[in-house]
Amino acid sequence: MAASDVRPYLIPAADTVKGSSWSRFVDGEWEPLGEAIENWDYRTELKLRCTINVDTLSVRSQSNLDDGSPLAFHFGWRALDTFLVGPTQRVPLSDKQFDVVVDIDPQYAGASIALTRRLVLERDRLSPLPGEARHAGSILWSDEQALRLTGSEAMFPTEVVDFEAFGIDRGASWHLRMPSSPDEPAMGALLLLINPLDTKLVKAVQKEKNHTDEQLVLVQEMEEDLVEEIVRWSLAHWEELEDCDRESFGAAARGLALRVLDDPSAWTAESVLGSSMDLRSSIVAGARSIGYGRLLS
Repeated sequence: MAASDVRPYLIPAADTVKGSSWSRFVDGEWEPLGEAIENWDYRTELKLRCTINVDTLSVRSQSNLDDGSPLAFHFGWRALDTFLVGPTQRVPLSDKQFDVVVDIDPQYAGASIALTRRLVLERDRLSPLPGEARHAGSILWSDEQALRLTGSEAMFPTEVVDFEAFGIDRGASWHLRMPSSPDEPAMGALLLLINPLDTKLVKAVQKEKNHTDEQLVLVQEMEEDLVEEIVRWSLAHWEELEDCDRESFGAAARGLALRVLDDPSAWTAESVLGSSMDLRSSIVAGARSIGYGRLLS
């Protein structure tokens, strides 16, 4: 709780409740959670954990709530762009130390969320003394952390599907579904389909860290090809993209092309057809320069 946060009732000192940093469950291990999750898409499930250390006696005595009033921690999240509020995990005030795990449904998370932790009074008090919390929901301690789940670049949500059922050549390893219009929202505009017959690629894509050298090469080569597909799409729609809404896929694709190529507008339809390999070389080099694809050393 911020030091400048003044409430009309007594609250415990800040050091009576200590919350650890959040961690995230990735590939069977818990790892520290930063300010953003790289390569996130709206199909990525989030499992987060934190530890709380609390001096229960001090919390009650310093708040003048040692009459047995029900107190509990509530852990949850809310989407900062859509304002949706997720379900909370409730833990009654009792143990001095405990862990809590929060599962976040990615379909409702939006582009960024706030992770919330609160200690609240759970029932109205009939005869409180002046300066004591009275109403259910009164917050005695709280903190929150913003977590960014998407960036300005295009996202690559993935699904492993039967290619024949989708009318795609079953000999292909992957297929990128592009939006029909540049004005479609950037969030979820692309869908990367993976062929389950390419078991090595499936394992590489589904793994978030600790890739083998072979898996890393597979992912990096696919990244280069994905960037090329988006940049070529951008060049084919270039005159339309400048006026696109900044949240649209067209704007995101144009931004990527500007980062990858020195002068995208110089690649006219005629030059693309006449120098397709030159364009590919420029795109791959540009993609590598901004962190996509395989480095030369």
